[in-house]
Amino acid sequence: MTKATARGIAWPMTVLISLFFMWGFLTVMNDVLVPHWKEAFQLSYAQSLLVQFCFFGAYFLGSMLYYFSSLSGADPIQRFGYKRAAVGGLLLSATACLLFIPASYSHSYSGFLLALFMLGLGFTLLQIAANPFVAIIGSAEGASSRLNLAQAFNSLGTTLAPLVGGWLIFERFQGDAAIRYPYAVYAGLFVLLAIWVQLTPLPEPPRAEEARGNALRHRSLRLAMIAIFCYVGAEVTIGSLIINFLKLPEVMGLPEKAAKNYLSLYWGGAMVGRFLGALALNNKLPSRRMMLMLPGLSFLLFLLLMVINQAGGGLDIKHLWPMLVLIFANMGAFDDRRPEPRPYGGSFRDHRSPVACFGRDAAWRHGHVGPGGDRPVQLDHVEQHLHPRDQGPWA
Repeated sequence: MTKATARGIAWPMTVLISLFFMWGFLTVMNDVLVPHWKEAFQLSYAQSLLVQFCFFGAYFLGSMLYYFSSLSGADPIQRFGYKRAAVGGLLLSATACLLFIPASYSHSYSGFLLALFMLGLGFTLLQIAANPFVAIIGSAEGASSRLNLAQAFNSLGTTLAPLVGGWLIFERFQGDAAIRYPYAVYAGLFVLLAIWVQLTPLPEPPRAEEARGNALRHRSLRLAMIAIFCYVGAEVTIGSLIINFLKLPEVMGLPEKAAKNYLSLYWGGAMVGRFLGALALNNKLPSRRMMLMLPGLSFLLFLLLMVINQAGGGLDIKHLWPMLVLIFANMGAFDDRRPEPRPYGGSFRDHRSPVACFGRDAAWRHGHVGPGGDRPVQLDHVEQHLHPRDQGPWA
């Protein structure tokens, strides 16, 4: 495997983190679209939540197609190239964003749903291709930490999306223009990201010489599928309905532009846990230093949430102190134990996306569905194909 850059893994990690951020941002934009289209098209709750059904239904169908095509023992994306797949996912996402433009001119809800389905397919391809890169560009000991760090920036995107998207859709623009112009800009950003990824040297995941077993034979994976089914379904159900819920007169009677701040705080909580997890899973830091850094990071994350909330014209500072208590309680869930990387016999990357998508699709039946950055899984046999010298604290 060639070295990523002379500066170690910092530059490729920056590129990969930008992908995680962008798909997290666009995924939670759906939580803003749900109440907007419910009112614009006079939809029922079930009809408005077709937004999530189509978006995450694409995840499910695309992931299942990838899963069944990999049962022969060959990785279809590996034959094509993971980097090419990431670029292809970005370009497909850009095309999907452009489809919002004709749908907005025709005021077609079905046209918007088609665009969301294509966007979900693009994100499926992007996530399957991007997660292995994060795992292999550094040491096996740092893989969990790097994956959590990437997911933390994914959550930063989900935290900012309600404020930026809510301002654009509920305040800055009116009618279908509120969809047309933002998604045209998003399309341009995806094209720029595709060019950036294409120009960045990234190592291809190693080809496995031996035949792969069926990962579903592992009881722990089957139980994990059930767990993530419930977790993702609940997590995104809340995100999709919180604005409409807070609008109810018998609840808080908030206007949409105020309710969006609560949605941002909700996703901000996930961001806090992932940043703390990225630090806690860093095996290279001594325990004593770790115990000093966790409280400091917790307080800084609270300040970040406070600044983001105030920028969006949200809650008064005096109402935010419970978040600080919850953040420190979250910090207490981490201790100084360092889990050792463990290779697994099956090819878990072939199965990670369908796992989360089961939950997303089912959540629609309860009221909705999950965020763009679901938990990635380490590649098996990664420790055999690492850079001899990794640089930076997340190596």
